[in-house]
Amino acid sequence: MIARIRDRDSFVRLRRDGVRLRSEPLWCTYLADADMTPPRIGFAIARTVGSAATRNRLRRRLKAILAAADVPPGLLLIGASPRVNELTFAQLGERTDTLIAAARRTAADLSGPA
Repeated sequence: MIARIRDRDSFVRLRRDGVRLRSEPLWCTYLADADMTPPRIGFAIARTVGSAATRNRLRRRLKAILAAADVPPGLLLIGASPRVNELTFAQLGERTDTLIAAARRTAADLSGPA
C-alpha cells in the first residue's frame, strides 16, 4: 500500500535531505523514514513528457506498479523524461523496480550495520 505526499513540508524535506536516484528515463528523490508507513509517493511529470492524457496514463501505470512493489518506508518523489513514452508496461515495471531496489539499498546504507 502507498499513500500520497500531501504537504509542502514533505517536499521541502525531500529537496533538503533526499537522495537522488536514476534509472533512465525515470528518476526519483528518496528520503528514508522508518516511521512513515505506508510510504508516501509523489509524482513530478513535466509537460515535456506529453499531453495531460499521456502524463495521467503514466501516473496511473506507475501507481499500479508501485502498489505491487515492496516500497521502503519514507518519501519518494518520482519523475520521468520524455523517453519514458518509448517503454512498454513491462519495461516501465523493470525500471521502476530498479529505482525501488536502489532506494531500499539507500535505506539500508543509512540505517548502518545491524
